Amino acid sequence: MAVTPLGFTQTARAADPCGTKPADYVGVTYRVIAPAVIIRITFLAGGKFEYELEDGVVHQGTYTATPQELTLISESTDHSDFRGCDGTSATPGFLAFPGALAVRST
Repeated sequence: MAVTPLGFTQTARAADPCGTKPADYVGVTYRVIAPAVIIRITFLAGGKFEYELEDGVVHQGTYTATPQELTLISESTDHSDFRGCDGTSATPGFLAFPGALAVRST
């Protein structure tokens, strides 16, 4: 009995990495969804970001991006657990942090 492969015959490859350097985030806004709060965070040039809380006060912080994780530093330090990449953009579609999910705004 002959076996006929279905689908592609080429070896699958992983999607290109995204969100591995600060420039991948510049100008992008994410909606952060956490149990107690929903905010928007906007990444700026120079490794800085801004976020506005529900009370309307704008806060600032800094960030770094490496192939391993995205790190946000403001009142606390948060490290991403996962960055969702679709292989078509250098900017992740979503970011997962312990206790919160951030979804890219369009």
